[in-house]
Amino acid sequence: MPGKLRNMSFPCFCAVCGKELTPGEKVICLSCLYDLPRTHFWTDKDNVLAGMFSGGLPFLYASAFLFFRDDSPYRKLLHRFKYGGEREIGFYLGTLFGKELAASPLSSHVPVIIPVPMTVQKRRRRGYNQAEWFAAGIAASSGWEMDTVSVKRVWEKTSQIVYDRVERRENMKHAFTAEKVSYKDILIVDDVITTGATMESCAYAILDKNPKVRMHFASLAYVE
Repeated sequence: MPGKLRNMSFPCFCAVCGKELTPGEKVICLSCLYDLPRTHFWTDKDNVLAGMFSGGLPFLYASAFLFFRDDSPYRKLLHRFKYGGEREIGFYLGTLFGKELAASPLSSHVPVIIPVPMTVQKRRRRGYNQAEWFAAGIAASSGWEMDTVSVKRVWEKTSQIVYDRVERRENMKHAFTAEKVSYKDILIVDDVITTGATMESCAYAILDKNPKVRMHFASLAYVE
């Protein structure tokens, strides 16, 4: 689990609107928390994100916590978490999402959480893996175990932004390696799902060594 979470310092101002937080509020004020652009994909197994993964990859559930829109004031949450070093934002949003997932149909499978890993070099440059911090929040509120050692990323390519779905799949081939595991259900967690190519590559690496495992996907944000 990332760092010493008990020493985490949460911001005093809302990460969305900038309003000073009152006692009892954490990271986001109650007004902005109420208006979070939740996808509610976890209540519908046949959501649009699940349709993205349908095809050759076997999985049971796919969900994202928030919609990501360029014109939304909530986009700053993701940018501050992913690029601004504000890890506590991702952890807090993970705790919110973990509560939803623990109450969803996924809870009947009790998965082990595997955050999408970074290469050692990229982690050193950034200082942390944002997927791991978000996953740690999910684990903290759901009570599910997290595994950060069984899957490794062996190389990174250039940013995926310029590629379409087919190109991203090709770009991500053989980016991960995995070990054999003893559990039956795995929840792969990432910060953002755009085309799903990164998660698919990670999933195929796991299935290569564990063909009978049941796969699930979750992310902080889904890009519409």
